Amino acid sequence: MNKTALLTSYAKDEPLLRLAGILVKNGWNILGSAGTTNYLKENGIACKDVADMVGPPILGHRVVTLSREIYAGLLASTPEDFAELKRLDIPNIDLVYVNLYPLEKETRSPQAKPESVLEKTDIGGPTLLRAAAKGRRLALSNSEQIETLESWFSRGSPEKEREQMAIRFAAEAERRVAGYVSASAQYWEKK
Repeated sequence: MNKTALLTSYAKDEPLLRLAGILVKNGWNILGSAGTTNYLKENGIACKDVADMVGPPILGHRVVTLSREIYAGLLASTPEDFAELKRLDIPNIDLVYVNLYPLEKETRSPQAKPESVLEKTDIGGPTLLRAAAKGRRLALSNSEQIETLESWFSRGSPEKEREQMAIRFAAEAERRVAGYVSASAQYWEKK
């Protein structure tokens, strides 16, 4: 059975294309947020918009990944959970790649205003990373991890290494989210 990755990236860049290409080459299905899906499709990579799975977007697509179907796919862990996913036609999500909105950069800008900071505050991305970390999925929180993933694929994707990589990536994802939230707290404390 093919594995599924969910990619959502503020930056539409070479690392995103590289990761998607690696995943497709290794037989993975790709889900993406709207902008990420469009970018990948424009570059010849098959990707399904998560809105096709969770329903029509609302609030300008801002909450599409904040859906119970997504989190069920990330947190399922028992045979009963996986049977429920199958019955509900929800894919198990095995990997998440999140490139967060540039909140830290915005909070450091002398021109930052409360409105601009709120606009750059990512909610779905940190939530995806935390759920993937908790579910012991592969939670990629920075583009440097792509090389580690590619190396793992080149060795035939050994399960024991996947478990170790998932734990290491989980720690990095949690640290990334903690730093992100800390930047927001520091900005608002100054207000």
